[in-house]
Amino acid sequence: MTHDSSQEMILVFRGTHQVLSAEKRLKKGGVSMRLIPVPRRLTSDCGLAIRIPLKERDLAREVLSASRLLPVSVHIPRGDGEYDAASL
Repeated sequence: MTHDSSQEMILVFRGTHQVLSAEKRLKKGGVSMRLIPVPRRLTSDCGLAIRIPLKERDLAREVLSASRLLPVSVHIPRGDGEYDAASL
C-alpha cells in the first residue's frame, strides 16, 4: 500500500503540551490522526506535529476550535518534498 501524503495535513502547535492536548481531543472527537516529528522543512518550538487526513479537516477544525487548541501553522505536503501553507 502506498502512502499518499498529498491527502494529508500537518498541524504544528506552539509546544509539547498543546500538541499532546490536541492529540487527546482529536482522538476523542473521532479524527484519524498520528503524532509525528515536525518535518525538517517546517519550523516549530515543538518537535512534534499531528498528521491528519485532508478529508477530516472540517471535523478537526470543529474539535480543536471547541477546545481552543488551534495550531500555529498548517501545511499540506507536496510531491517535491516541500509544503504548502494552508488553513484548518
